Amino acid sequence: MASLKLLWANKLASALVFLAAFALGVVVSILIINNHGSSGAFLSGTCPTDLTFVKAEQDCGSSDIALNTMSSLQDDLTHDVNAYITTGRASRISVFVRDLNSQRFATVNPTESYFMASLLKVPLAVAYYRLAEVTPDILDQKITYNGDASLYALQDIQPQQKLIAGTTYAVKDLIFRMLAYSDNAAAALLTQNYVSDDYLQKILVTIGLPTRQKGQQENMTTAMSYAGVFRTLYYSAFLSREYSDDILNDLSQSTFTDGAVKLLPNGVVVSHKFGERSVINPATGQATLDQLHDCGIVYGANGTEPYSFCIMTEGKNFPDLESAVQNISATIYGDVVR
Repeated sequence: MASLKLLWANKLASALVFLAAFALGVVVSILIINNHGSSGAFLSGTCPTDLTFVKAEQDCGSSDIALNTMSSLQDDLTHDVNAYITTGRASRISVFVRDLNSQRFATVNPTESYFMASLLKVPLAVAYYRLAEVTPDILDQKITYNGDASLYALQDIQPQQKLIAGTTYAVKDLIFRMLAYSDNAAAALLTQNYVSDDYLQKILVTIGLPTRQKGQQENMTTAMSYAGVFRTLYYSAFLSREYSDDILNDLSQSTFTDGAVKLLPNGVVVSHKFGERSVINPATGQATLDQLHDCGIVYGANGTEPYSFCIMTEGKNFPDLESAVQNISATIYGDVVR
């Protein structure tokens, strides 16, 4: 066992060196992708053809349509968000939406910070798959669940299938359970083996997410930053196409249906991850604040009109937050998918 841990320590060290060398190039690539169309809904409708240093539009007419769509969506999102805020059904809502064909986007309060909560599970999966590009056998390594029930205690939305005490699981199976079922025990086993917190924080930086600051107990994020994770996966900007597809495939099997997918048409494929967090008053044991987030990619029109989205909410009534996520998601779909 000691020699095995030493082997993995050496592999992890090699992976960290490789990641450090690779990170600068990836960050530059992500910045280039992020800045393409970075003026989003605020660009003019013209599409000049004599520009040398920017990516040529594949279809100028479609780009103009997307520009108009996002301008209209901007107004509709603002209306929806204000409706929940002014009636007290939510205290904060942030939304970020990007058409993945044209790169146009619409947004409301995109830089407000929220608890990452279970959204951290996607970067954790990215960390494992990044290691797998250096040491492919890591996905087949076995980890045994000891039956620690406390790993599920803080999870309000319980996974449909839980780990069985004394059972050994392959890393790839644990990643699937962590993403599709949002299984906290699976996530805990993955954080306790092979991927250190320091390595995970480096992954966050590389894919454009903030790291946990000094004194912070949890990672925080914004709707704009987190939506970028899904665009990075969609374009395979960090992981290989195969591994990016594996993660998005797992996320397309999410069992959480009371959020962004609730009011969408049947059969629409959505790769998404939710996160939920309650802030508890230690004196009363009661929740003083709830947060619910749902972010991902909607493959509209059988995948020909894909868009990334991130909806983050905060308030004191969890059903109202679910309602906000559901209705805002329906508004986005209705505006973007033609």
